[in-house]
Parts: sequence; structure tokens; C-alpha cells
Amino acid sequence: MATISIAIASFVGVLIGGPLSDRWVQKNIRGRIYTSTIGLTLTIPSLVLMGLGHTYLALISAALLFGIGYGMFDTNNMPILCQIIPQKYRATAYGIMNMMGVFAGYAVTLMLGSSTDAGNLGSDFSKLAIVVLVAVVLMLVFIKPKPELTYTQEEEK
Repeated sequence: MATISIAIASFVGVLIGGPLSDRWVQKNIRGRIYTSTIGLTLTIPSLVLMGLGHTYLALISAALLFGIGYGMFDTNNMPILCQIIPQKYRATAYGIMNMMGVFAGYAVTLMLGSSTDAGNLGSDFSKLAIVVLVAVVLMLVFIKPKPELTYTQEEEK
């Protein structure tokens, strides 16, 4: 049930995050970054609730919130990359970004496997919220879109 809940909610997050960032970037060059970080921020309480929640309602609610947040975040990865990386380097940059995601997934899997063996899965799972919070702060501080790489409505005319 958790997998389908996250998948459906992620689709909802994409339907929210895509149009929201498309409109926001017309008014603010950092609109895509803000939309993405809002999505990531939604995953923070969901990770805590997934780790520490004990009822079916809490876990499904956490999965839905996580999915919406992840969808909003994920739908903006490539558009943000296009705002900061010149076209001739985008495939390489996207490949590196995906590779880092795979490495992070590997590290989290190892950590949670060890946590399960030690009997600390719930509390350690909820601590992943700290990692996500750090990612949100890093995105807001360090990702600076380049105006020349950002499409604006004025370019349509």
C-alpha cells in the first residue's frame, strides 16, 4: 500500500510542481528552486512520521505527503539544471546528478540495513529528515540560476 500511495502522490506532486514552477519562474528567476525546496520540505515531516508513526493512518498520510513533496522536487530537477549549466554540458551534468542520487540511495540503504539489524530503524529513518533539511538549505544558498539560461515570457515576443 505504501508504494502505490507514494507513486500516486508523486504524480499529484508533478501536476502541482510543474505548472507552479513554470508560472513562478516567469516572475522570479528562482521560482523553480523555490518550488523544488517546498517539495523537499514537505518530505521532512513525512520522514519523521514514517519513522516514528505507528498507525496505519499515520503511515499512509506520511507516504502521501512524501510522494507529493518528492513529485514537486523531482519534476524540477532538469529545469533547474538547465538554468545553471550551459547546454553543451547538460548531459554530463545530468548523468553526474543521477549518479550521485544512486550513490546516496546506496548509502541510505546500507545505513537503514544496519539500523534494522541494531533495532533502530524507526528512529534512524526519521533522522533522514535532517539530511533533507541540509539539502534544502544547500539548494537555497548555493543554486544560483543564470539569467541567460533562464527562459522568460519576454523571449516569446
